[in-house]
Amino acid sequence: MPGMRADRLEEEGTAASPTELQRPPTPGQQPSSPAQDRPQKQTPTIDIMHVLVLGPSGSGKSSLINLLSGEKLPVASEGAGLCTINFRITHAFTLAGRSFRLIDSPGLYITSLSTSDIMKKLILYLARFRDSKGPPNLSGILYLHPEGKDIRDEDLKRTLEALRRLVGDPWLSSVTVAVIGDGATTVSSDTISKLQEPTSPFYSLYCGGAKIVPLSFELSRIQEIMLAIEPSSSQPRFFNKISWDPQERHVGGIDELMGEIMGPNRRDHTGRAARPRKGTQMTLEESEINRQQLQATLEATETELKLSRSQLAQIQEEYASLRSELQLHDNTEQSKVVQSLQDLNRAIDNFGRSVAEYMVDNFAATLNKDDPTTLDASDLPELQRQFEHREGNSSLTVSLGGNGLPIEDFIDLGLRNLLCQKLYSDVFIPFHPSAISTGPDFMTPLYEEVRRQGPSVVAAKWRACTFMALSKGNKLDKPAIEGHVENLIKEQIQPLFNNLFGQSNSVALTDDQRSQLQDVITAAWELNHILKGEVVTLGDFLPLCCERGVPFDPKTMVEFEASKKRKPGSIAICTIRLGLTLSYAKGSGKNSVPSVVCPATVITPTIHGLNK
Repeated sequence: MPGMRADRLEEEGTAASPTELQRPPTPGQQPSSPAQDRPQKQTPTIDIMHVLVLGPSGSGKSSLINLLSGEKLPVASEGAGLCTINFRITHAFTLAGRSFRLIDSPGLYITSLSTSDIMKKLILYLARFRDSKGPPNLSGILYLHPEGKDIRDEDLKRTLEALRRLVGDPWLSSVTVAVIGDGATTVSSDTISKLQEPTSPFYSLYCGGAKIVPLSFELSRIQEIMLAIEPSSSQPRFFNKISWDPQERHVGGIDELMGEIMGPNRRDHTGRAARPRKGTQMTLEESEINRQQLQATLEATETELKLSRSQLAQIQEEYASLRSELQLHDNTEQSKVVQSLQDLNRAIDNFGRSVAEYMVDNFAATLNKDDPTTLDASDLPELQRQFEHREGNSSLTVSLGGNGLPIEDFIDLGLRNLLCQKLYSDVFIPFHPSAISTGPDFMTPLYEEVRRQGPSVVAAKWRACTFMALSKGNKLDKPAIEGHVENLIKEQIQPLFNNLFGQSNSVALTDDQRSQLQDVITAAWELNHILKGEVVTLGDFLPLCCERGVPFDPKTMVEFEASKKRKPGSIAICTIRLGLTLSYAKGSGKNSVPSVVCPATVITPTIHGLNK
């Protein structure tokens, strides 16, 4: 490509060996070119991790390599066709004190190259690096799998089976399958679980020790996955199946190896049987040799199958024993959790909307305006203080340009936000919602320490049992719920009405509205009971409520009444629908990192523009 430095990339057939590093000039030696003036990499050869990156065409292999290594490999664009046609290796780079070189590869499932062609190119590429020091240190394989790709695809099944035969079962622990989302959402745990099921084409890799993990194109996440690759003590199987003649530059045994990898009736990516080469005729002796090879392959496959069945039976027995020991009877599904959260958010929406309509119909006239806004509030400074208005920023009360929000919209959205904050701080954040009324919540930090010390299932079982003990067998604590209702009305809702309409007006919730508010808080208690007292094997769920005034984060938030025609606002003014996160205890003193299952819905400064 024009403008690309020739020494940035080592192409197939001309690359230096991955095991050979540049050496600095000896004392007195003059550099022969400006390139030698650059700092030389002194990492010992044995420390370099060579990682092969595989995946479908367009899955982002070259982009990932560029982001991680700092290279400038050409990247495929829409309509440009296949970009990577040969195997290519980057210069060495360092992550957390470890040296890496990444090998880019042609995309799989394309019309110009079959899986068989790519596997053969890979073997030839690595075999040409053989010298007196032996084969290069191939440390791992990173396979990129787009989340939306159909796992029932026959090409995918054949490719993964060929990959397993290529490296051998003992080496599968050095293989990582990274599942890439569509960019808008995080890859869910359900997607990962489906790839680990017996019906998945990835199952044989997973049972052999391969890791299946979610991947987002963020540098920190990619680095985390790379650093988790641990090199095997042995080389991949194919190195023992071929011979390299450095004089003739010939790889012996590759045709026989390809027959083992792709199977006796291998097909290309179009599903057509591979045709024999023209001008060749198989003799009786060659036929017998092929028969013997196929027989040997069949016996080896049957042996591997017996071993796999034995390992599966042992795993199932150990799993059943573990569930029995832990007394796990957790039938809760993630879909039930998400549905319960949606029901709660819907109840919050209905409460805010119905109260806003009632207040406008009965009390808006006291403000002596045809279309009153928050600027017409009886006590605007106190209203701004209640909703944490900051000078120089938009808030729910006043925009950056000094415009107010219509009273009905303000009451609706304001009540939703007050409810979300109250439920988040008083119901979901404490280990048990009754604990905050009896003293300091020492159980929450205690459970965090349990999660740092023990496995996920053990920690979750401890959490569920302890929560049920604190609940004393009751899902709901009616006196505590009534206390939440009275506290929210006294400290937040009634002050909102007074700041809007004045304290001289008898503006208050009706009995029906109080009952509706109690139903909302009861629904929150019921969801909290599911999350902390019933869910065990799924992990730790926690509703998500964003602080007022924080920068807008598309990973954890969605904008209220968002539009594709405009960008979301720069800050989150307040949360009006709760989100949901999921995390797993890691043990070994490590903190867990939550993933977002459902983003929180927030108001941004664009809300003021919608009402012009």
